[in-house]
Amino acid sequence: MTPTFLRLTTLLTLAGTVALASCTREYANYPPITGDEFATKNVNASFNMKNSMAAALRWTALRYPPPGGENAPFAINLPAGSSEETYARVVALVGHGAQAISEANANSLPVYHVTRVWLRGEIARIDIVRPVFEVAEKPGGGHVYRGVEVRLAGGWEPWRVTGSSEYEIGVLEPPALHIPGTPADAPLPANTVDDELGARPSPQSVEQTVESEDK
Repeated sequence: MTPTFLRLTTLLTLAGTVALASCTREYANYPPITGDEFATKNVNASFNMKNSMAAALRWTALRYPPPGGENAPFAINLPAGSSEETYARVVALVGHGAQAISEANANSLPVYHVTRVWLRGEIARIDIVRPVFEVAEKPGGGHVYRGVEVRLAGGWEPWRVTGSSEYEIGVLEPPALHIPGTPADAPLPANTVDDELGARPSPQSVEQTVESEDK
């Protein structure tokens, strides 16, 4: 084995290790935080953002299923600018009746919305705004919505849910619909704040550590 070959092999190994470490140690925010130039903000460019969103949506839809049970159809609304490919990947990972939001199903299916993605290496916090099926619809029609913060661990391993907290009804409201294939000109959700977690509305704790994302 020649010295040149050994050096090349070492460089390729180091490059692969750095790439893996970079992927698993990803730092990402949606919506973007003012002044944060280092965080990943584009969900289309991040497998970890896609996979953690999918894990959070899957858990939420199984925990709070649409009428008809865990395989009943429902729509998912991802962050502004999410591509058709991103929607396809997330829908496939969520399964259980998930569909990408569209003009056709926006008014006929329950919609689960992603309003925040906070990723710090092997941990993630995802805000999902989900329909509340346990209470009557609003006087003018339409579901009442409630926010849930889903906490996950992953990176090297598949993302799994470790816990969750619910917000009081009315604290988080559904954002604009971000239909795949349309321009990313929808405003960011008005219910998010422009700094770190400390200034966000405090969720009401409803459960302890969750051992499985399907429970």
